Amino acid sequence: MEELVDDQCINMEDLGPPPAPTPDEHRCLKLKSFDKEIRIFSARKDYISEMLEIEKSIPSPTPERAQSGSGTKDPRGKDQRPGRPAKFTAKAAKNNNSKTVNDFVFPKKTIKNAPTQKKDEVVTNNTFAALNTAQADAEDVSPPQYKIKPIFMKVIDSYNLILQELHRSHPTATNTFTKGYIKIEAQSSDDHRDITNYLTSKNLQYYVIEPPSNRPLKLVIKGLPADIDPEDIKNDLISKGIKIEKIAQLKKFTTKTPLPIFMIEVTRDENVNDIYQVRSCLYMQIKLDPF
Repeated sequence: MEELVDDQCINMEDLGPPPAPTPDEHRCLKLKSFDKEIRIFSARKDYISEMLEIEKSIPSPTPERAQSGSGTKDPRGKDQRPGRPAKFTAKAAKNNNSKTVNDFVFPKKTIKNAPTQKKDEVVTNNTFAALNTAQADAEDVSPPQYKIKPIFMKVIDSYNLILQELHRSHPTATNTFTKGYIKIEAQSSDDHRDITNYLTSKNLQYYVIEPPSNRPLKLVIKGLPADIDPEDIKNDLISKGIKIEKIAQLKKFTTKTPLPIFMIEVTRDENVNDIYQVRSCLYMQIKLDPF
C-alpha cells in the first residue's frame, strides 16, 4: 500500500512575505568593506613575513647562551657579571636622605607657649570657726541634767494610805493613775531614792524605767551546740573578765525546742566593749550579734 501523505504539514520558512530587494547603495558599501578587510589582511601578512626574515638573518641569544656568558662567580656562588646600573631618581634620593639621623631638621613652625594667667586666690570663711572653742571654756560647761525617771507602783486595796504617807514626806511629788499603776514623779534624785526605799520596805510591787545608758548590753552568742549548759558559758566569759548579769538559751516558739542561740546581758561599765574582743568560748569559735 502506498503511504499516506499528510498535506497539512507547513514549512515555517515559506511563511511571510519575500524579502525586499537590496538597493544598489547598500551593495556598494558592502563591497567597499570587503575590499578594506582584504587590504588590512595583506598588510599584516607582509609585516609578519618581514619579521620572520629579520629573525632568521640575525638570531637572538638563547637562555643557554645567556647563562654561559663571560660573567664570573664569587666564592659564595653569586654571579659577578656586570649588570645594568640601578636607577637613581631624585625621589629615591629624597626618601633615603629623610631616613638618616644626621640630616634631620626640626620644622620651622613650632607651637608657641601660651601665656600663663595668674589665678586670684578665692578667700573663704570658715563657717565652723565658732566650734573651735578653747579647752578652758569647755571645762566650765556643766554636764547635762538627766530627767528623773518616774516610779510605777501597782494599785492595791490600801493604795490611798500609801499615797497619804508619801504626800506627808514628799509633798512636791505628783501622782497619776495609768493602766492599773500609779505613776509617782519625784522632783529630785534624793526624793526618788527615798520613795523607792519606802516602797521596798512595804514589800510593794513597783518598777522604774532606767535610761538606756544604765541598762545592760544585750547580745546573742551563735556557734555553740544546743545541748551545752548556759552556766558553763557564763563561767567561761567571767573568767575572761566579762561581767555577765544574765544568760538564757532561746527556744523555738511553737515546739519549745532549745536553739543553739544564747542571750547574755553584760554590765554597762567602762569595760563593756571588751565583750566584742571575745572570739571563742569553751574552746570553740563564736559569733556575737545584737539582741
